[in-house]
Amino acid sequence: MRNQGRIVICLAGVLLIPFLVVQGQLQDSPFGRSSVWGFVFDPERRPVGEVQVELLNDVNSVLQRTKTDGSGRFFFRGLAQGRFVIRVLPLGTNYEEQTQDVEIYPIGGGRDNVQKDIYLRVRKSTSLSATSGTVFVQEVPEEAKSVYQKALSDLDGDRIEAGVGALENALKIFPTYYMALEKLGLIYTQQQNFEKARDTFARAVAVNSRSFNGWYGLSYANYALKQSEDAVEAARKAVSLNSDSKDALLFLGLSLRQAKRYEEAEKQLKLADKLTKGESPDIHWNLALLYAHNLKRYKDAADELERYLQTSPGNPQADSIKKLIKQYRENPPSK
Repeated sequence: MRNQGRIVICLAGVLLIPFLVVQGQLQDSPFGRSSVWGFVFDPERRPVGEVQVELLNDVNSVLQRTKTDGSGRFFFRGLAQGRFVIRVLPLGTNYEEQTQDVEIYPIGGGRDNVQKDIYLRVRKSTSLSATSGTVFVQEVPEEAKSVYQKALSDLDGDRIEAGVGALENALKIFPTYYMALEKLGLIYTQQQNFEKARDTFARAVAVNSRSFNGWYGLSYANYALKQSEDAVEAARKAVSLNSDSKDALLFLGLSLRQAKRYEEAEKQLKLADKLTKGESPDIHWNLALLYAHNLKRYKDAADELERYLQTSPGNPQADSIKKLIKQYRENPPSK
């Protein structure tokens, strides 16, 4: 059984998305408007990174543009209600342009977070070239394979409970089934069942110690359970397997911050910032949190908030963030 490329880790709580409530101070809290996010996959369910994704309104005007990250993830923030179109432009690849309609109508005037995953199609008269990634080969009993395929079918049909049950049954047949462990760990993470996610990802990396996804997922589960040092160790493993992953470096920084190793956290976040050429709002946001809350370096926090605004144009909280920047420069809290 082959695992080419990287599966998607949908971090419950969406740690890599900046959150804001301004009440005179910088806080880690959700901000108020709706969002659309998801992942772009190829026909073989492998994530496709570094492709352009656009969000259009109902008259086909482009509202926001972004690129998928290494895990194929895209994200559009600060949206009002209405109908939108997601357009994927896989330029320079063998895949066709694709669009997906999405509607945002929050119940009770609140906020809505809509996930839309997009599966690309191969252009006619071209052959599919394999994406780069680690290949893990494992001999799996046919009975376990059959149950695993049923699980995928159930999950694709949004029959989550049945899909989880099938994955668990596949693992009863073949307890070291790497693909089933990885997929089940992901689902447990999405369900915020972090103890099961931790145990499942731990089993996955015991089977395949070269699993970027396994170590990345294990780090997040430990982080969510406040097992800070274990989260740091797993995040370092993920970075050692893919030092070009800004997501892994960012999460290593977050784990080090939780472990109160603030100078080390700053170093990793700065490495992630260098890797993204200063274009990631998530990194600037988390550096601002580190400087404001932990290192008490309010000028640096203000600088990072300014960079955050520069890299997230149209941010609905821009006025509040500007007031906070002014406060940090002119009247910072006493240390």
